[in-house]
Amino acid sequence: MFLEHIEIRNFMGLNQLSLSLNQSTALMGENAWGKTSLFRALWRLMGQGGCCYQFVDEDFYRADSQEVVDELQIVLVYREHRPGISEHSARLARLEPAWVKHKDGFHRVHYRARARRNGTEIVSEHGFVNGAGVALELEDAEHLAHQLIEMNPVFRLRDSRGTPQDLPIVNLNSDYEQLLTQLSVKLAEEDELPQQDIKAGLDAVRQLLEHYFTPQGATSRAPRRARDIAIHPVTLSQLGKFNNWQPKGEESGLSIALSAVAHTILQARGGRPIETGARPMLLIEDPESRLHPTMLAITWGILDRFPGQKLVTTNSGDLLSAFPLHHLRRLVRLEHETKSFRIGNEKYNGEDMRRIAFHVRINRPMSLFARYWLLVEGETEIWLLNELARICGYVLPAEGIRIIEFAQCGHSPLIKVARDFGIGWHLLTDGDEAGQKYAQGVRSLLRGEREEDHLTVLPRIDIEHYLFDNGLEGVFRQEAQIYDKHTPHSRIIERALSRRSKPGMALSVVEAIELQGAQSVPRELRRMFARMVANARRQR
Repeated sequence: MFLEHIEIRNFMGLNQLSLSLNQSTALMGENAWGKTSLFRALWRLMGQGGCCYQFVDEDFYRADSQEVVDELQIVLVYREHRPGISEHSARLARLEPAWVKHKDGFHRVHYRARARRNGTEIVSEHGFVNGAGVALELEDAEHLAHQLIEMNPVFRLRDSRGTPQDLPIVNLNSDYEQLLTQLSVKLAEEDELPQQDIKAGLDAVRQLLEHYFTPQGATSRAPRRARDIAIHPVTLSQLGKFNNWQPKGEESGLSIALSAVAHTILQARGGRPIETGARPMLLIEDPESRLHPTMLAITWGILDRFPGQKLVTTNSGDLLSAFPLHHLRRLVRLEHETKSFRIGNEKYNGEDMRRIAFHVRINRPMSLFARYWLLVEGETEIWLLNELARICGYVLPAEGIRIIEFAQCGHSPLIKVARDFGIGWHLLTDGDEAGQKYAQGVRSLLRGEREEDHLTVLPRIDIEHYLFDNGLEGVFRQEAQIYDKHTPHSRIIERALSRRSKPGMALSVVEAIELQGAQSVPRELRRMFARMVANARRQR
């Protein structure tokens, strides 16, 4: 069984959240958008080893208006891996009174924890509900909740070189646990470890896995097909058995990472006994925070092998690319809820997925963290627009706006993925024949939205002619060294570009506008910047 869905209402920094999960799920979201509150909800209910958590005053959501909230609720929905397996598994049968069969053939357990204020007292209630949220009448709901926690404990992983604020570090009597604790200290203090320490740490990792996690042996997988590669373009998982991972020298990143990860898991466990066959859920917070990208890749390759479910928060584009596209969730804080966005509402063909894999996930993985995409045709616009926006008083990166060149990818796949992940978008195109085709394509994708919020078509054949006719003629003449009144404008522009190149000419234009001030930025561009920034700020 695994945690399929979470519903949170009025808990800490979350007033409302509905989140679906996979076996491994990566969360994207800005600071103060609810990721930490989500992890604390899971840790407090499922991570402390006992039942049942008693809520306190600080658990209640506080709105900006300081309005007092009197009730909170958390619902965790667990699903069997295969339809009907809970009816034939002795282990899953321990939860038999709480299993609810759904129309899709799967059985699910809906565990509900809620609290309410009763004067100065806070009353906590733990139980189980059906798919409609109606309470199940069970004789010993708290005992069943305790069984659920033992079968699906939550481990909250943090940097092993720092002491977690709310997780005790307990050194038990087992030799391998003491060894891993000592090794972690050495990792924090020394740049290199002797070969014998690395080998000992690796042996300890094997013992840990055998004792707690019942490792599943070789992880040979079916050959990756073309569609698999498009959906999951970067894979960091190590192949083979754990006991085949031998240290390769004093600088073996794999061995060091194994030992560090194992010790971090022991820290997260906090001395709790974990039953054989349990599938702990690992909550992994920003693993890139102290890791070089190479070590991050190695560490995630290890964590990805651990049995059980994994929920990861990250600000690393490289790590995002190591997850299948449908395992990504983008959290956006809106006025009355924190909304979770995922791929799946749009229709993608194989070519769409290939283009998204290359142009977004491999080449521009950080773009998925943006609030807004400005889609442009080429390099000239990228050089030009960031600077013109700055002259107008907008710093696009600080507004969460990223400029993306779409000509090679095509605009349709980018717009689809932006919509699925709740990323705003706007396309800027020239007024030539190709630009008109792009514009028509955008119009066909609009769903009752205002065209001006998503499309700007320059009223000239290209951006150079547009700038020439909007107060920048002198710059082009100076670069072309043509000052007579008879030479056609197109010839002047062509000569200037041949002398400076298109990106070089863009920088010359920026220099001229900088001297003249924001009022010299062409009107259509000023309006476009204002619309984009206003839309991007709605996600705060």
